[in-house]
Amino acid sequence: MAVVGIDLGSQSTKVVILEGDSIIGGASLQTGESAETEARMAVEEALRQTGLKRDDLKAAVATGTLNVRVTAAVNQRSAASCIATGAHFRFPQARTVLYVGADSSMAVRMSADGQVEDSVKNERCAVSSGALLDIVARMLEIPVSELGSLSLKATAPQTVSSRCVVFAEGEILSFIHKDPPVPVPDALAGVNQCIADGLWGMVQKVGVPSELLLCGGVARNEGIVKAIEAHLGRPLLVPPQPEYVRALGAALFARNLQEGGAAC
Repeated sequence: MAVVGIDLGSQSTKVVILEGDSIIGGASLQTGESAETEARMAVEEALRQTGLKRDDLKAAVATGTLNVRVTAAVNQRSAASCIATGAHFRFPQARTVLYVGADSSMAVRMSADGQVEDSVKNERCAVSSGALLDIVARMLEIPVSELGSLSLKATAPQTVSSRCVVFAEGEILSFIHKDPPVPVPDALAGVNQCIADGLWGMVQKVGVPSELLLCGGVARNEGIVKAIEAHLGRPLLVPPQPEYVRALGAALFARNLQEGGAAC
């Protein structure tokens, strides 16, 4: 039986269709003014990949940054529980998961069976999310997807000391307007290190009993991955398509509800 998990993010709405233990479809659309509209469109896109129809979906669960109800037929679960459930499915050995999205991040410590034991969110306006990366990408006219690989070419990484996005942006502007300007890789290495330092502070609040898993869209940034690994002292666990972990967790909850669930 097929079920669907919906992750309502501040910038994108992601969907995972699950059948048994297999992910058979997935989609991501930019989040707009209507959460219900984007959720339905993302579900339709994922269904096209599977050849299934809407009536074939036996249960639906939504989660995410946006605290809104999609429809009465869609169950809701907390972001922390879906992050933990999706992470545990990918890597059962993980005991701490760090989710880093476009505008928010969360560190979650889990039990051996994937239950949430403790969690902490980033502070408002803090640099420990993807928000600063979006600003820097626009500032330098470089795609966000290239910021990580470029930062690894740094020869003299700069220091971004502010923990606030607004003040950090000012520091980065000062790099650009120096005479001569700071090389882009050196500036980006400083940005990634700043974000990683903030994220590591969150992780320390919940603890790392064993393996640490990094997920969310920012997990695709190689510079941030390496900077967190330097704090940790060993490699991180990074799942394939890390931005879909929260939607996957929602789909796993839907699978548990499928006998009593409703189609979306």
